[in-house]
Amino acid sequence: MSKKSDIKSTKPVRGLMGVFLALILIFTIVTFSRPVVGLSGLGVVAIIMATIIEMNRDRIWETYRKNFKRSKGIRGWWSEPNKLYYNLNVFMLWPLVALLGAASLWAAYNLNV
Repeated sequence: MSKKSDIKSTKPVRGLMGVFLALILIFTIVTFSRPVVGLSGLGVVAIIMATIIEMNRDRIWETYRKNFKRSKGIRGWWSEPNKLYYNLNVFMLWPLVALLGAASLWAAYNLNV
């Protein structure tokens, strides 16, 4: 199977980003009263979110490129789908989110000890 057919054969999950945003909000609020639980939850959510994004990066990129051509909003050089934008997201942003998730888990562990 080629990469193109893999992208078209699987369907994207609808509403997953909303679930992640809700979980981040909930665990942020919980952090104020129970720091260990909140930091643990934020760390796990960040690691899972970064992993899912990295695993589906090709499908996300192809969908973004198609939708950018059809978009009627404000277009700019900084949101244009080029290789630099892709590389910054794939190799810097989402690994940094996973690293912050791991740091959050480490901080929760050290608060508990």
